[in-house]
Amino acid sequence: MSVYGALKKGSGAGRLANVARLERYRDLIRVSLMVGAALIDLTAIGGAGVLSALWRYGNVAVVGWLQSLQLLAPSYLVVALALRAYSIGTLRSITRSVLTSAMALLGSSTIALSVVFALKVGEQLSRFQTGLTIVLALFLMTGFRLIGVRLIRRTLHAIVEQRIVVLTDGVGVERRAGNKMTFLVDVRTAGIVPDLRDPAFFDNLGHIVRDADRVVLAFSDPSERQSWAEAMRQTGMDAEVVADLGYVRPVALSYWQDHTTLVISRGPLNLGERLLKRAFDLTVTCGILLFAGPVIAICAVLVRLDSPGPAFFIQERTGRNNRIYRCFKLRTMRTDLTDAHGGVSASRGDERITRIGGILRRTSLDELPQLFNVLKGDMSLVGPRPHALASRAEGALFWDLVPDYWSRHAMRPGVTGLAQVRGFRGATHSRSDIERRVAADLEYINGWSLWLDIKILIMTVRVAVHHNAY
Repeated sequence: MSVYGALKKGSGAGRLANVARLERYRDLIRVSLMVGAALIDLTAIGGAGVLSALWRYGNVAVVGWLQSLQLLAPSYLVVALALRAYSIGTLRSITRSVLTSAMALLGSSTIALSVVFALKVGEQLSRFQTGLTIVLALFLMTGFRLIGVRLIRRTLHAIVEQRIVVLTDGVGVERRAGNKMTFLVDVRTAGIVPDLRDPAFFDNLGHIVRDADRVVLAFSDPSERQSWAEAMRQTGMDAEVVADLGYVRPVALSYWQDHTTLVISRGPLNLGERLLKRAFDLTVTCGILLFAGPVIAICAVLVRLDSPGPAFFIQERTGRNNRIYRCFKLRTMRTDLTDAHGGVSASRGDERITRIGGILRRTSLDELPQLFNVLKGDMSLVGPRPHALASRAEGALFWDLVPDYWSRHAMRPGVTGLAQVRGFRGATHSRSDIERRVAADLEYINGWSLWLDIKILIMTVRVAVHHNAY
């Protein structure tokens, strides 16, 4: 019996073979989905132009809508591709799909209007019709994306979901419940032994893993693991090895001289992502300060009138890579009772808090001066919230309670963060209070994306006034 024939007796391999026969055009379908999504977006922009012309002039003979389409469509495609709006991962996620298309439209609109302004041809366009086209396009694309994601999830789940083939000796590996796209192949049960001199072995192995997005080798025996790793290396496919390194969690492999090294630590963002996040911070912060600047000034005057002392409170806190920086806030406590190091968390009815300070803390207005920290580069709009150096829970310093505490400083601290929009704010009385916050911070760091920042900023508006803010 051939290797492939023996393997098909296994439940996982037989199911994989059936799925493979049904979905031999999987890659073509994926490409078609991406191209189709782009065409639908362009159709939405064109349809919005036609609707705006009908609304404005009562007919589509006016060329204004066509000019709007010619301005928006090319820049939209460029921005959408840059934001990976047509990746399979985006197309199967409602949040990412809607946000990327919306951001691409807003970005392309900014580019198009800037071009119009630079070329001084704005008088040839109807501002009302152009604005209406953008608004209608946003609604149409959002609707199309919502429908599209639901259809893809319902009818093309097996095509868009990542398919994983695990080659294993069956020792210590269990199939994850509910993960229908992970196929375990027990090579010992199937009687498969890697033979690097046998073309039939490589042919059968190629059939086994041909439709996999990831191939994982999970073997308890080091020699068997090495044999299979060498076999997979010669197939030309992407493959990974499950390596038991105890508590060490390497993030990549590298090389030094003739030695293989394990990369055990790496910054969460590459250079391009850091530049993107910084550009986003500066752009949004400058816009917010147009409105927040006068509010800060008024609040500062009220703080000075309410109690003796400076309007602002400056405290040392831990920033990116555990470097200390000076964090700005509006002063909310009496000067003679202020805790400079933050050893005692504010509590409900705290006598240290002034009248104006209580209002500022409940509305989170006391945090607004941290926008200047963002401009300086000490902070980001979104990130793990900075803690005072002497902050405690259950009488112990935060880093004594949470082993991974210092890891939360891998990114710039934020004016707001994932923990805050989940309601984890206020005093930290118990160990669980700080554990939940650090867990949320690490989740944010490990899963960062620009869309996550945008989502957190939007959610911050809802929790700016919070019952735990005192």
